[in-house]
Amino acid sequence: MAVACGSARSERARSVEGAGELLTRATGGERPPLAVIAREGDPGGAIAVAVTTEGIEPQRGALVAVALAALVERRLALRGIDAVAVGGWNGWRLRATVASAPEASHTIAAIRAALLTPVQTDEPGYAAATQRGAALARRPLTDIALVDVARCTGDAYGLPSAATPTASEVEAWRQAAHGLGRVAIAASGAPEIADAAAGALSRDPPWPRGSPIAAPAWPPASSGAVVYDASSELFPAGARILVTARTASAERAVAAASLLGDPRGPLAARLAALEAPAHLRSVVATAHVDGGCVAVTVELASPSNGTADIATASALSLQEIGVEMADVAAPVDLRRDLSVRASDPRESAQRAAWWSLAGRARGIADGDVRLHLIVGIASPREGAARSSPARDEAVHEEIDRAMLAWHAPVIEARTRVERGQGQMWILLASPCGTQPESTSDAGAGAAVAFAAAAQASQDAPDAQVEPFVTADAIGLFVHGSARPGESPQAHAMRLADVTARALAAESPRLDLVAQTRIRLLLDASSDDARMRSVLAGALAPGHPSWVEPRGTPFGLAAQSDDAIAMRAAAIRAGPLRVAVVANVDQAQADAAVRGVDRWIARRPGELRVCPPGSVLPPAHGGTYALEQPSPSPSEVLVAVPLPADDEPSRTAAVWVAAALDGTDGLLSRALGAVRADASDGAHPPLARAWASTVIGPPRASALVVRVDADDDTLDAAVAQVRVLLDRLRQGAMREEDRARAAHALGDAHADAAFDPRARTVDLWRGATPPHAPPSLEALRSFAAAAVHDDSLVIVAGRPPRAAASSPRTFPPNEPTAK
Repeated sequence: MAVACGSARSERARSVEGAGELLTRATGGERPPLAVIAREGDPGGAIAVAVTTEGIEPQRGALVAVALAALVERRLALRGIDAVAVGGWNGWRLRATVASAPEASHTIAAIRAALLTPVQTDEPGYAAATQRGAALARRPLTDIALVDVARCTGDAYGLPSAATPTASEVEAWRQAAHGLGRVAIAASGAPEIADAAAGALSRDPPWPRGSPIAAPAWPPASSGAVVYDASSELFPAGARILVTARTASAERAVAAASLLGDPRGPLAARLAALEAPAHLRSVVATAHVDGGCVAVTVELASPSNGTADIATASALSLQEIGVEMADVAAPVDLRRDLSVRASDPRESAQRAAWWSLAGRARGIADGDVRLHLIVGIASPREGAARSSPARDEAVHEEIDRAMLAWHAPVIEARTRVERGQGQMWILLASPCGTQPESTSDAGAGAAVAFAAAAQASQDAPDAQVEPFVTADAIGLFVHGSARPGESPQAHAMRLADVTARALAAESPRLDLVAQTRIRLLLDASSDDARMRSVLAGALAPGHPSWVEPRGTPFGLAAQSDDAIAMRAAAIRAGPLRVAVVANVDQAQADAAVRGVDRWIARRPGELRVCPPGSVLPPAHGGTYALEQPSPSPSEVLVAVPLPADDEPSRTAAVWVAAALDGTDGLLSRALGAVRADASDGAHPPLARAWASTVIGPPRASALVVRVDADDDTLDAAVAQVRVLLDRLRQGAMREEDRARAAHALGDAHADAAFDPRARTVDLWRGATPPHAPPSLEALRSFAAAAVHDDSLVIVAGRPPRAAASSPRTFPPNEPTAK
């Protein structure tokens, strides 16, 4: 018999031990228990009865309970009691409205007589039982493979062996079922109704005992899938996946059902995100005398890859249901809460009666879950051949392969524990970064990351979500503190779900993609971003997002929503790496990794690798003029392209950039020092601001000097930068410059070490301890080899000049001043 599950999401941290029992009233010995739900405001109360037929001629299926329900309902009707009785696979239940205490007493007496009076061949009750049995026969199970599902859900279906019962058979069933140990009664409404019901039960003679309950054997720990032909139920080529999950406690089953049935929950979201989307049709939880059961139904309309798609959805369903069932814990007052929650007093009493019969499987661990998979497949077209042993065997093999694939982790994980930190940090990203992007789609990966971050932030407002976009990584940063009372592992699973759902499972919503494209396009249209885009195009011809990972105005404007959706799909299908910095223990970090990995769809034998890297042409040296809107300041970027994938050169460039940078660096001396001139005195600095850094990934990096200056001094400032770089090429670097660089880099590393975000990024990248500082000779050798005036990339941005002004251009790429 199905029990309403409700929609409340259970907290993982709550314990199921000592689950709250229903309130009961004493009825004296040798009488059924009376559960009581006290409530006010209803126009009347209700009396309900629940009877379990578990183990009574199971080969007759639901016929036993259906016949007995019809018998009792008709007998009560003849006594003037308007009751509704419904039979199912393993029991029946009845409810009747009572308006007063005397009516409650009368109803209890009538129920006792209806249950305990022997069956006569010529009585109307037996005729009603045979009529209901005939109706049941017209609702047969479509396949014997579905018996386990019917047994789980308690739904009433007929079996081939469910012939019309004789009066003696119905009487045997009545004697077996309508006795102590198999019957429970409940009353809901005002206190006087409960008092009257309890008094009526206690005044009646003792009840006979029902037959001992022989519960079905606990299913085996592991069994293969059952495949059946579902052509009569589904559209051609469709498939239906049914999973039943048995638990030792009914509370665990009901609590898990509210999680599994959530339309925004992990199961529904992961199924919908498959290459061949599957749809969660129903989740039904039931309470039994020997534990609980959950039945999940999933459908695929027309899987494009046939049995492979069916196997993938089946394996995913088994994995997700198993995880959720193992992790869930029911609220301690679930039985009472489900009964009280009903808005109708009749439903409230009916739930209370059935929960009074619910028991626990003996000798089975509370966390033990037994899963059973049934797969129905429709023929590809009407009139086509139905299932064959060969096809069924192929499905079995595909499911076995898919299960192996789901059990093998696909995520590359790196973890660290930093006990006592206020937050936990997770970085999930594609290590392919912007490598697949070209000029026409520069910024597609950034659009995916920003849209995913926006979606995750809406779904989980108590987690902090940030896009992570660099040349070597496209992904999400998620961090946050534990909720009050939340366990470390539940905290980890919650953040992992937020991270992986948005990036690794779900396609970005179109409205968020549109908003993201507008935001990135506006950012890319700023003065500084336009300068960087031109520089990126020169340093990485054909692949500007290798240097400017957030994209260029052209690349972002040229993309469609479909193109971004395809980029998101490619990220989901490619390699993914997660870095977890836990703040409690390693078990918390491991839970986060498992939580992320469960969201990643996989196929047997698939290979997750980044696409082959393109051969990058040499940087396009030269001067690039960019007109900035007035009154924007003038600025210039002077870049020294570095050898591709040359780590020693990149390290040396970082040191040279540090020597150039700072208030007392080489650039400050060349551009900012007050210079004396014998003829006209002191001159102001050539530039307002300057900076030096190394940008881009190892395959397309550069040492870049940025200079802001007035338009009339910009040419002179650029000339001074080029002179300075030429002097470095000739060996002008001194030991004091190297020492200053070492101090600046040391301070920067020390500051970064205090930032958990930076530590998480280093963990994701597998950053190694800094190499030994390069010697002065190594820095000079680098400058001599890398700095060539004719290879410099110079990007100059200036506001438009007045028409009367004489044109000015930058000097050619050669030193013009000493």
